[in-house]
Amino acid sequence: MTIIITYQQLPPHIPALVHANQDDSYTIIINKNLSEESRKKAIGHEVNHIAGGDLYKDDDVGSLEASCHENEQNFLINENIEIFVRDGK
Repeated sequence: MTIIITYQQLPPHIPALVHANQDDSYTIIINKNLSEESRKKAIGHEVNHIAGGDLYKDDDVGSLEASCHENEQNFLINENIEIFVRDGK
């Protein structure tokens, strides 16, 4: 699995979002105004959504978010994930 991370200006209430790309990779957009610690948490949260297949579920957003938050404590990024960081300019 390939994940591209970019830092861009997002509304203050949105720490990050994830997008599935046509080539089966994913792009995580991180709010560039977050602290380093908040950026790490946001990346982990979005990777958890990817690993959980949440982008392809028909569940409502509230349920997906609740499930993701429940699993965050136990989630580890494994060696099968390639992560690339790209400048958001």
